[in-house]
Amino acid sequence: MALESWHWFIELARKGNFTRAAEELGISQQTLSARLASLERELDAKLIVRSTPLTLTPAGTEFLSFAAEQEQARTELVRRVGEASSGGAGVLKVAIGNMRAWAMMPAVITEFHKGLPGVRIELIEGTNEDLLRMAERGEVDIVVARFDRSHPGVTARPLFEEEVVVAIDPALLERVVGCPAPEATRRVEEEGLSLLRECPFLLEEDDDIAGRIGHNEMKKAGIKQQGVVKAESMTVLLALCRQGLGAVFSPLTLLEAAKTQSEELVRIHLPEPARYQISVGRPSNAEPWTPAQTFEDIIGALFGD
Repeated sequence: MALESWHWFIELARKGNFTRAAEELGISQQTLSARLASLERELDAKLIVRSTPLTLTPAGTEFLSFAAEQEQARTELVRRVGEASSGGAGVLKVAIGNMRAWAMMPAVITEFHKGLPGVRIELIEGTNEDLLRMAERGEVDIVVARFDRSHPGVTARPLFEEEVVVAIDPALLERVVGCPAPEATRRVEEEGLSLLRECPFLLEEDDDIAGRIGHNEMKKAGIKQQGVVKAESMTVLLALCRQGLGAVFSPLTLLEAAKTQSEELVRIHLPEPARYQISVGRPSNAEPWTPAQTFEDIIGALFGD
């Protein structure tokens, strides 16, 4: 019975969908379906009900629990042997938002691989809600996200404080408010975002932090428009912002990291500053592993307050 089949089954059960699981595994749906059928024949038991979404049979639930235990044991084995023989081996899974991955990971990974070149890093990107779910399920080794409450099974420590501001092209700001950019910036910060009622906005999806803050701030200011562009990529929105197409609610850390795209943009602080803590989290029950601790230490050294 191939361990690879167990891994594929675990992924299929997690995704609840052949299409998404096959995409994640980098195989065709036909290959995944055939491997499941082979596994069911070998076990002489039906494991999955092919409904939408997929559901596990009682036998499937039992097999999933066993397969997950064996996969975790195999992971620990590879890590311990690698650490004993060469200082580190295996795969370190790091979950982080795409914006922070772009801004932080090149420096962190470069420093990490100086000391542990034998450890492969798998970056898993998603919205903040996605990252929190992965952390709670113990699906990754390191999570960089906003932990705004207690999360079962996760140990998190503060990393740095992030603030969302409004970024806008100075010419657009002057046109909307009707005065030079420095004065317009001061007026918006003192009088509120309602002065930008006629300004087009470029918005992130509201299931991520900056997007949710942006929608809430627009609502408080009585700005009813939904935005001329809505996208998941903050870097794309900043590029459009630089062209004068609209204002963006952006984390200040990203604006500092994306200087070539943002140096000409005006930063407007919100009347009630939108600040929140970004933390690094790890599964509470994870076995001690030097590469995971080293990675966390490097993040703290490079980006911690």
